[in-house]
Order: sequence, then C-alpha cells, then structure tokens
Amino acid sequence: HDALTICRYDGQIAVFGFDFQERLGKQNYFLVGAGAIGCELLKNFALMGLAAGKGGSITVTDMDSIEKSNLNRQFLFRACDVSKMKSETAARATRKMNPNCNVMAHQNRVAPETENVYSEDFFQSLDGVALAVDNFEARMYLDRRCIAFCKPLLESGTLGTKGHTQVIVPFLTKTYGIARDNSDAAFPMCTLKHFPYSIEHTLQWARDEFEGLFKQPAESVNQYFQDPSFLERILQQPNAQSLEILESIYSNLETEKPESWQDCVA
Repeated sequence: HDALTICRYDGQIAVFGFDFQERLGKQNYFLVGAGAIGCELLKNFALMGLAAGKGGSITVTDMDSIEKSNLNRQFLFRACDVSKMKSETAARATRKMNPNCNVMAHQNRVAPETENVYSEDFFQSLDGVALAVDNFEARMYLDRRCIAFCKPLLESGTLGTKGHTQVIVPFLTKTYGIARDNSDAAFPMCTLKHFPYSIEHTLQWARDEFEGLFKQPAESVNQYFQDPSFLERILQQPNAQSLEILESIYSNLETEKPESWQDCVA
C-alpha cells in the first residue's frame, strides 16, 4: 500500500495490514480514569492511532483534579497543570501527540446516577471499554454494563510494584466479578487518602497515620544514633525520600524536640 511510505503507522500496517489500521481509526472507546494507568493508555492509543480516523472517538472521564503528588507517575501532566482537571489535561496532551485523535473529556462519575449520560445508546455505540480506576464499585458496575451490552472490557490496576491487566469478553472469558483476586488485603494509597469507602480503609488510614507520627520518626532517630552507616544508606536513596527522612530527624532533634514531660504528652 502507498501509505507505507508516508504514514506514521507504517510499522503496524506492515504487521497487521492497512485494513486493520483503518478499523483501529474508526473505533469508539470509553476510558474510565485518567490517572497513572489512564495516562499510559491514552499515550498508547495516540501512538497506535486508535480513534484517529473518520468516525472514531475516545471518551475519557475522571472526576479528579491534578495534584502535585501525581506528577511523578502520571506523565501527561506537568507542574503548570496542578489543580486542572485530569481528563481535560490528558485529552489535550493526547491530541498534541496525535492531532488526528478524537478525544472528548468528561468529569462524570460512572455509576447508576449518570446513566442519563452513559445511556444505552452510548454503550451500544462503543467498540470497547478501558478501565483505569482503583474504585471497586466502579469496576463492578462497568463489568455488569459491559456484559449487558456485550462490550469487551480492558481492566487494569496497580498496587505498589505489582500490576495486572485482564481482558474481559462477555460470554467468552471470566468476568471481573468472578476473576478478581481477593487474596491480597492491601489497599491502594490513593483510596486510603482520598476515597475511603469502608471501615477497613479508615482503620488502615489510622494505622498509617500512627506509624508516620510515632513509630517511623523514632526508629529513624534511633538508627541515626546507633548505626554508623545510617546516613550513607539514606543518602543513596532517591532525593525526595532521603530529604524527607533527614528533615524528620532534624525536626525531632532540633526544631520540635520536646523539652519537658508536658511536651511529650501534649
């Protein structure tokens, strides 16, 4: 095909064929979540030409705004984007990577109360759904909707250094509700800090706060006095992490050092 000499998708066309690339450009996809995984998916969509043809579209929705702590892993955002909406900023960055990508940004929650927006007609028009949220209820709800409308679902998630993806095809593969792994009782940090929805999240948050206030600083101070190689090991860690530990030690030994019993129990 002549397009092989002029098209940015030449590599894909050489492997999968021009007809496949055309179909890719006409896809209508729904992406729920524009955080770390959502940014990665949008980047991949832009580079592969998903919804970059006539009739194609990507609808991305996320209720959150960008925080400074997001910048180290949500790479479509920059410092100047802090406080802006994630979905709008991510859509704009996607269009910058591939101006032909048709990306629409929403700030809606995907739940029964927004079925007037994400209606039967909306789901019927989709070719697939990609899920990039850490909210259990949203995952279960979208799993049910995709089964009801026979739409494939790409479900993915991360927890620390662990990650997983799952392709769900109604009536062909296991659904998310059946296949999800309950063996790990840990909770995503962003859920604990911003969207706790169960008593277990509250208890874990309280435990983390207690350890951060009373356990970890004391252990760091003790190691500073007792371990001659402590500073050397700390300075080998990433700058932000080592700075946080050193500031905590300085605070406990100098600026906020208790001078009396009352200071210790206040």
